[in-house]
Amino acid sequence: MRMMRRMMQWMLRVGGKGAALLRRSGREELETLVSTTLGTFIVCFSIAALMMPYRFAGTGVSGIALITNYLWGISPAWVIGTSNVFLLAWGWNFLSPRFTLWTLYVSGLTTLVLPLFERFEYPTLDSPMLAAILAGITGGVGYGMFFRVDASSGGMDIVSMAARKRWGVDVGAVSFYINVGILFLSYTVVTLEQMLYGGLLLYIETLMIDNVVHSFNRRTQVLVISPRTSEIASFIMSRLERSATLIPARGAYRGTSAEMLLAVLPRRQVPPLKRHIASVDPAAFVIFSDVSEVVGEGFKSWLRA
Repeated sequence: MRMMRRMMQWMLRVGGKGAALLRRSGREELETLVSTTLGTFIVCFSIAALMMPYRFAGTGVSGIALITNYLWGISPAWVIGTSNVFLLAWGWNFLSPRFTLWTLYVSGLTTLVLPLFERFEYPTLDSPMLAAILAGITGGVGYGMFFRVDASSGGMDIVSMAARKRWGVDVGAVSFYINVGILFLSYTVVTLEQMLYGGLLLYIETLMIDNVVHSFNRRTQVLVISPRTSEIASFIMSRLERSATLIPARGAYRGTSAEMLLAVLPRRQVPPLKRHIASVDPAAFVIFSDVSEVVGEGFKSWLRA
């Protein structure tokens, strides 16, 4: 009886820790849920409203799905969904559980949302180039929302990640060659002009993905050399509620000792800091530079780095 009681107590403790871990994980993944859901809706809209009506070529699994749609009228949703299931089964041993689960979620949501968007009629643009640019922008925003929370829509991302872990090949190179191959394969069902529009779309989409991923993490790094760095640091800590670091420095020309202040701030806090520095030391030497990512306390967590 005593042993059974101890076993029950141990199981309750383990269960409590597991439940707490799940609650913490759930809170951390809430942002991922919102971002992947919104991103899926945007990507599905881009495919249904801006790619399919103009028969643009695509890349990855979406590009293959578009080829089958142009040939046989099959909804891209079914090709994307079934392809992701087979690719996940192939690369299961080389993928993280988190990546696999979120890819399954996005794939399942795509199979529901994309056919819904296909039911609507959309106004057409007279210029296919404008449609390609708009498709690249919207698609890039959608995919960027996946990547910024370390999620994926699946497709060739599965192949690239599995190939990297299985054979040690470069992810970027694998994705590039596969996408170029699919783009040229599209030439069998679309015109050369539509294939080139697909290439333009891919280029704009890549730029937008990079902007979306990094725009949420951009900060301004501030370096200040002034005899009144202590007052400036006090303003940063008390008024802006940010931290700062004082670094000993020495002038190369005169050899005099000085103190340099280093701080990283959100962009909106830079103007009040500028005004404060101008009021306390108009002769201060200040460098403002944009940084694409900051990891550490008060900024991005190492769990998402």
